[in-house]
Amino acid sequence: MDNTETPVLIEKFRSAHSAGLRALEDFSKKFHRRPFLRRAHIALKMLYGFRAPVVRKYSDAVKNLWDVTEEQYHALFLEFKHILNYLEFVSGQEAINPRSQASPPPAGNNVFIIHGHDETNALRLRNLLKEQFGLNPILMKRNPGMSRALLEKFEDLASTSSMAFAVITPDDEIVNHGPAYFQARSNVIFEAGWFVGRLGIARVCLLLKDGTNVQSDIDGISRIPFRDNIEEKVLEIKRELDAVGMRRA
Repeated sequence: MDNTETPVLIEKFRSAHSAGLRALEDFSKKFHRRPFLRRAHIALKMLYGFRAPVVRKYSDAVKNLWDVTEEQYHALFLEFKHILNYLEFVSGQEAINPRSQASPPPAGNNVFIIHGHDETNALRLRNLLKEQFGLNPILMKRNPGMSRALLEKFEDLASTSSMAFAVITPDDEIVNHGPAYFQARSNVIFEAGWFVGRLGIARVCLLLKDGTNVQSDIDGISRIPFRDNIEEKVLEIKRELDAVGMRRA
């Protein structure tokens, strides 16, 4: 991310976010709905390029504005808010707290697994952490939602974890002023960033699948490259766990 462009980009994201809040205050006022989706689409296009899946999603929502339900609109708003939170985090431009401070890790053996489309390797990692190392892995989709907002559910589960592994896989194609490349989904990067701010960089590890581009903002996080199967990297995973003192229950 170009440091000279970041403040402008974040302001565009914040403008869209404010418009989304206004629309959600009274969804019956149809003329309030368009500004968020149009501004969000423009901001996301600046960040990812016009061919990125997330950009196409918001473009489709603009085209089919009057068919978007309140639930769908809220889901789009939450996704956009996650990306804004990540941008503010990596740039040090949070509105309230300019710099996140790591908190002491909670007691226990909970390990959070962040993942995108590759659920197979996420489940392999879950089984490995549980059976090989006696830890308690947490996967979002394996826990009941209890009708909570996605971000609230994530924070409730994540706040109990002493470490996080992010399975970084080539899920989204990015085309923006150069050759196309593939990177992880935005929610994966956001959640990894959340854990860095919460627990510190030593307690976050990226499991990086071949062919995935990694944003320069998270270059400092420990990473373990793998080709097809995470189970091939059991020794490297053990070293990461040992480094922070994660022990069997």
